[in-house]
Amino acid sequence: MTNGANRIAEHMVELMMDYGQFCIDGGLGDPDIELDLLDQAWARRPCAGDGTVLLVLSPHQNNFEMSITVQVWDDRPPNDRDDWQQVCEGRLRVDSEGALSISSPLGSWVDACPVPPGDYLIEVGGRGFVNYGWPGTTTPGDIWRIRLWPDDGGELLPHQQWDMPGYGIPENVPIPERTEAEESAAEQWVVVMDSTGSRRILASELEAELAAAERLEWGGDPIPELREHLSAAELARFDRPLAEAIATMDEPTLRRLARRCAVKACELAGIAERPWVATALVELCEGRPLPAPFDDMETAFECLGEEEFGPAEDRSRQLVATIGKPRSSHANPFDMDVHRPHFALSAVEHATDPDALTAAVAALHTAAVTFGADAPVLFAEIGAEFR
Repeated sequence: MTNGANRIAEHMVELMMDYGQFCIDGGLGDPDIELDLLDQAWARRPCAGDGTVLLVLSPHQNNFEMSITVQVWDDRPPNDRDDWQQVCEGRLRVDSEGALSISSPLGSWVDACPVPPGDYLIEVGGRGFVNYGWPGTTTPGDIWRIRLWPDDGGELLPHQQWDMPGYGIPENVPIPERTEAEESAAEQWVVVMDSTGSRRILASELEAELAAAERLEWGGDPIPELREHLSAAELARFDRPLAEAIATMDEPTLRRLARRCAVKACELAGIAERPWVATALVELCEGRPLPAPFDDMETAFECLGEEEFGPAEDRSRQLVATIGKPRSSHANPFDMDVHRPHFALSAVEHATDPDALTAAVAALHTAAVTFGADAPVLFAEIGAEFR
């Protein structure tokens, strides 16, 4: 160790750490190897790295406000391990972007630590631990420090782990050795992120889970003809017979359905009788190009805004539309607080889409949102006419 080492930079960051682990990456790490590094870290606590990323285990399961000091030195800094409960070292390369990122599962990361490009030795120390595992709170108060200095090829110092009073130090978990045949036949694990958090499942099980999730989204098997169309799954979940009928309709019928939805939406929203809208609806139903201002939908929406809320210059400080939180039950996903005239005008726009199937699906869905709590009335009328 060189006693004359100088600290040349220092940064303070905060990380939402969970699942008892965090990764330090110099911009070259591959997320796909993090599970392997996690196994290696359990086998040789408390860290593992491959030169591009260093995975560090924390005694605490979580700390949602974990304070980290990042320091860059010009040589190995003074040894102060006695001041820290856990210390580990590794090697890390920082790419040409010159930035260090720190991340933890569930998508929490910090990437605002400028570090000059190059090869470094890295030391990670932590202290303030209260327990191995659940610390009793999401903000237990442990703090961490990361120190980096140019890699001179020197040896890494041994890991230091926290000896918890009354418990000791966790045992390593060896990685089972596999034969070549077992390795080639071994199933792959994948990380799945969903409403329950992140978890690992076998790749062979992923397809079944995705299929089950898709069936739940569609209210049954996905309808192949509608699979690529936005909002089709929600329509199928609400009225599957109508969705299946739409999937088999010819182009003229799809066009007629889209136009009918647009008219119904405008009628419900109370704008169908306005002269400039009424003229457009006549042209729409006849399959002709829409007149001004509908030849430029941005202008059409501006006209609607002026009628609803006054001239634009008078409403610069006003709320010009109501965007509410969904208050629907699972039975009616369209029951939301929205500005109905705006959605009705959107239904007119969707009805003119060059693709007939897209026009029908989008116009029906937008009209359903316009109807909101009364969406079942719309579906009953459209169903009776077209199903």
